[in-house]
Amino acid sequence: MRAEYRARLTFMANPERRIIILRPIGDVSARDFIDQAFEHYAQIDEPWTYNRLTDVRRFTGYLSDADVAEMAARWRDLTAGHDYHAHVAVVSLDVIDRVRIPSVSPMFPNETICLFSDYHEAIGWLSAVDRARYLSELGPLVAARHGGGDALHID
Repeated sequence: MRAEYRARLTFMANPERRIIILRPIGDVSARDFIDQAFEHYAQIDEPWTYNRLTDVRRFTGYLSDADVAEMAARWRDLTAGHDYHAHVAVVSLDVIDRVRIPSVSPMFPNETICLFSDYHEAIGWLSAVDRARYLSELGPLVAARHGGGDALHID
């Protein structure tokens, strides 16, 4: 017998570590992904003070450039008037994300975005006191700076 599989977005927030984890699983529509993420953000006091990890390894849906631009616009609305800087780790095995992250980064000027292929390395980076040193200990690093935000990629 085959187990029934349900597409979903899991959301976890750890106020002590100041980390939010988003994990879309299966064929979550872009609309559901965006709406559910922001419904969860609305339930957290000052979500922009958290570092974020988005793990898309089990995501089979698709976010178009327009979807990402909508997410960025909604994030700008949510964070308007707040002076902050956050770190965002994206965990993905999709080679397209290597190209996409540097073009997405300028839409999130108050975030440093880093792409990882390993979840534990992503959490390690978000938790590290010295993130630059942590990255240097992982191995080769390709960095690209765009606008106010940084986009980093780990091979």
